[in-house]
Amino acid sequence: MKKWLSIILRVLLAAAGIGYIVFTLSWHDSVVIPQGYTFADGTQAQSQLTLPVISQESDGKLTLRGPGEGEQIRVSVPQDTVAADQPRLKPGTVTTLRGADLKLLLFGLALILPVFPIQAFRWWLLMRCRGMDVPYTRAMRLTMVGLFFNFCMPGMTGGDVVKAYYAAKGSGVRGIAVMSVIFDRITGMLGLILLAGIAGLVMLAQGGPDPEVRGLVSTVTLLIWLGFAGALITPVFYFSRRVRSAIRLDRLFTKLGSEHILVRIDDAAAAYRDHKRVIFTAVLISLPVHICQALATTLAGYALGMELPVELMLTVLPVVFLAGSVPLTYQGLGVMEALIVAMLLPSPLADANQLVSMLVLIRLFLIAYALVGAVMMLRGDIHLFPQIDEDKEDAD
Repeated sequence: MKKWLSIILRVLLAAAGIGYIVFTLSWHDSVVIPQGYTFADGTQAQSQLTLPVISQESDGKLTLRGPGEGEQIRVSVPQDTVAADQPRLKPGTVTTLRGADLKLLLFGLALILPVFPIQAFRWWLLMRCRGMDVPYTRAMRLTMVGLFFNFCMPGMTGGDVVKAYYAAKGSGVRGIAVMSVIFDRITGMLGLILLAGIAGLVMLAQGGPDPEVRGLVSTVTLLIWLGFAGALITPVFYFSRRVRSAIRLDRLFTKLGSEHILVRIDDAAAAYRDHKRVIFTAVLISLPVHICQALATTLAGYALGMELPVELMLTVLPVVFLAGSVPLTYQGLGVMEALIVAMLLPSPLADANQLVSMLVLIRLFLIAYALVGAVMMLRGDIHLFPQIDEDKEDAD
């Protein structure tokens, strides 16, 4: 019963996310009429209006559906100005995607390519320092398979479950294998938080952007650094022998027995205490991974006409990606879109269509590479270790 309730809840959350995207997007072109604008008949707009486009006339003027029933309005929309007192065209989703810059999209797609070899190398380091003698090529193969499974489970981290399973199966050190995947995810998230914090400080040091967005960047940057500090301090206290003795944690684990799953996980995690240099290296390795992904996403936005500065995107996108990794909806649908619209929509340099379509495009970039993982999965033999005695392994 609980299983079915969980499935139903996830389906509802996914449907809510998709629904949010559908209703957030403006599917048809419209024109924003500023307050006080004088129409051809001499009347003035008493408030800002957003009127849908019906057609474009041969003289370049647009026919709009007026606020009154059956009312039509013809206006001229300047093509080379964004003056506050003039009508402004707001392209719909179809127009936005149709006018996308293909070269920028291909460049963004290419920027994703280095992400996966670097991720595989980071995981390979975390396994090697714990004595798991694994060829890099196998780690790379299972990383790509994990990418494919990211699109089969809620959130953007579902592939970790698959990686942990195939890394542990036949290893003889299941706790170490599973913990290597967990620490790979932790170091990746620390790198993501660190990138956002550095980008935020750089942007604030340069004196930009406008006051409204600057306030947002200041708040986000402060929260990011507080979160990063908390992420660093928590394991220090957890693995401190004095703290563990004071809260009698080791005594509790002794009562549970050495074979208890919590004890085995704790032992595997505690072992990384002696590999601080590897952990630090893994966090630094994560920076180019997230820079490539954030830049690829930004290029997708630029291809759609977005003009937000790169520094701002490097601050905001890591926060959005972190929210998308929470396993609530499929690929973070609706969660990521709602967050990025809330954070960036006040800026005149982007609209909701561009922001939402940008996130859809980065998912398509990842799907293109996930197909490689699907091919590797179909070829089989994706375990990290040879499966000599599968019957005994299954029994365990």
